[in-house]
Amino acid sequence: MIDTTVKLRRLAEVELMRAEIEARKVARRILWTGIAVLVGLLALAMLAFALFIALSNAYGQLNAALIVGGGLAVMAAAALAFALQAPGRTAKLESEILARSIDDAREDLREDLEALEKRFAGLSHLLQGPQAGAPGTANPNIAIITLVLNTLSALSPTLRRYIEPILKIIG
Repeated sequence: MIDTTVKLRRLAEVELMRAEIEARKVARRILWTGIAVLVGLLALAMLAFALFIALSNAYGQLNAALIVGGGLAVMAAAALAFALQAPGRTAKLESEILARSIDDAREDLREDLEALEKRFAGLSHLLQGPQAGAPGTANPNIAIITLVLNTLSALSPTLRRYIEPILKIIG
């Protein structure tokens, strides 16, 4: 049981650290992406304005505005098409690796729980003895169980709340 608790605690700590690292990476990417988008939009506006001025001398202001606006609309459509692409091979592989690691962790926990069930099944045999159920006779294993429960209640105040009623019933 202690081994399983340690494994669970370690798994939770690793997941927490991994989540914190990923959150920092995402925050950094968002910041720099925001800066890049802002500067890129300013650059695009300046280039569009320069193109408009250049084209207005040759084709007039109305035609220049239509040409620049059409070019910007084509660029926006291309960016939207790029954004809506299906996930690539790398994203699929990352999600598959994550799913496998989760399955492995679940399998380890399942094995630990099965081992715990076997241990508790062995402890239940302590309650049954050759004299169990015979009227007027006491089970010699009750003293061992009482000792174990008293030890557990001494280790944890939370467990003590649950164990004391059981000890009153046994005693």
